[in-house]
Amino acid sequence: MATHSNKKRVLSGMRSTGKLHLGNYVGALENWVRMQEQYDCFFFIADWHALTTDYADTSRLKENSVEVLLDWLAAGLDPAKCVMFIQSHVPAHAELHLLLSMITPLGWLERVPTYKEQKENIKEKDLGTYGFLGYPVLQSADILIYKADVVPVGEDQVAHVELTREIARRFNVLYPRQDAGAELLQRGVVSPKVLEERLRRVLVFPEPAALLTPAPRLPGTDGRKMSKSYGNAIMLTDPESVVRDKLRTMVNDPSRVYRTDPGNPDVCPVGDLHKIFSTDVVKREVEVGCRTASISCSECKSWAADALVEKMRPMQEKRKLYEDDPRRAWDILEKGSEAARKIAGRTMLEVRRAMGISAEYAPLPSERLKRSLTDSGAGLHVDPLVWDLTGVERGDAIRRKWLDHLPTDIILKDIGSRTYLTSRSKRVGMPTSRENDVNEWMFRSRDRSYDVVVLLCLTKTFEIIDFVLPQKIFQSNWKKFARREGSVIILVVRRGHEFLLTIPGESSLPITEFRSNLKPLI
Repeated sequence: MATHSNKKRVLSGMRSTGKLHLGNYVGALENWVRMQEQYDCFFFIADWHALTTDYADTSRLKENSVEVLLDWLAAGLDPAKCVMFIQSHVPAHAELHLLLSMITPLGWLERVPTYKEQKENIKEKDLGTYGFLGYPVLQSADILIYKADVVPVGEDQVAHVELTREIARRFNVLYPRQDAGAELLQRGVVSPKVLEERLRRVLVFPEPAALLTPAPRLPGTDGRKMSKSYGNAIMLTDPESVVRDKLRTMVNDPSRVYRTDPGNPDVCPVGDLHKIFSTDVVKREVEVGCRTASISCSECKSWAADALVEKMRPMQEKRKLYEDDPRRAWDILEKGSEAARKIAGRTMLEVRRAMGISAEYAPLPSERLKRSLTDSGAGLHVDPLVWDLTGVERGDAIRRKWLDHLPTDIILKDIGSRTYLTSRSKRVGMPTSRENDVNEWMFRSRDRSYDVVVLLCLTKTFEIIDFVLPQKIFQSNWKKFARREGSVIILVVRRGHEFLLTIPGESSLPITEFRSNLKPLI
């Protein structure tokens, strides 16, 4: 099972209501099979969503989940090309649902079109529950926890994706990650267009786009939209005899009362089946034969049954391989759920940090004030996600993390371009660098007029090591540092527990004593 980070991510799911019908295949599943070749796809069985309308009887919930998966595999979804999992096996969905429900206005939920529609049309079930009202927030959590770029939906579900975008936008405003992109945008340093891609990386949640999936109209045997609840569905698992029996009784063009009456395949439900499943040759014969009454409706239905059986036979044969060994299918779900949990867990770490409820210890102001100046940088770590940021963004994130852990009696004012001002108007330069494979950090500087230079070294284990160099150390060696592209190169090397400032042509200067020594900043 592999995910492809260079591809856009897709998230979609189906409720665990048991075996699927042809409408599910044409409306979604067939498109999913194509999408797994182009996208980083996550497809989940929404058993929690099934509870929003069918909470009273859960006896077949797990069985129904497996039935859905068997049809997915039969249709061509490949666990080597996409991640398939069960919603309830990734508990982070529920946690994010809870947190998002705290910030989602009630009016947003009450205006969802499908909420009103189902309340009016489904009278036999109890829909007066919080779960039913809040299921769009759970949908939003499903999408956002994987940071999906696109969500394939039909027109009736576009409103749900738009609600997800609104919730993501509201979360990002309330709980922004303190990263460079957002700060630069707020300060107006660069245009929104330039920052569009950068902001997608530094905000907690990107706003997903609805990917409209055009699906041809697939009627049921009574002419209405195919649905199990209408009792008019042709199941993907129906044997040939059942398919032919269902089509034999299928409604057709009402204008063909007698065998000799001409018909119109454009208004006939059977004609709709031909348009989707029949070959071009059969379509032409149906078009001419129906309009000229040279074929009977029973003959037309028989041809449609031939096309359906031909389409469904290979799927049924593949399904039987898993039906004979259902443990294989369950293992696919478990492996997919494990992969999903890892990604969802990383997202929730970001969410908790943004909201200030992470499990990491954060010193209180009184405690920070009491800390010794010589241990302020000890044990300071940054989020591993900082590794994925650009050089500018990574530098800003490292500086901000370090500044947030300074004792409260040290006040540094940001005056731009990695330069800060102390309460006594000392100019402080603060370059950053990440550790390379030979335990070195390379810094660049264009300015020599600093009173203090703080070298912030990010290690391979995401620890920040700081060296606060007084003016005499920095300026006295300015002319000795190597030059490259108009900048001086400052090289710090680690040798065991010692840190050395490398100066070309001279002995290296030990700087270990300056680690976390903040006295020059006071």
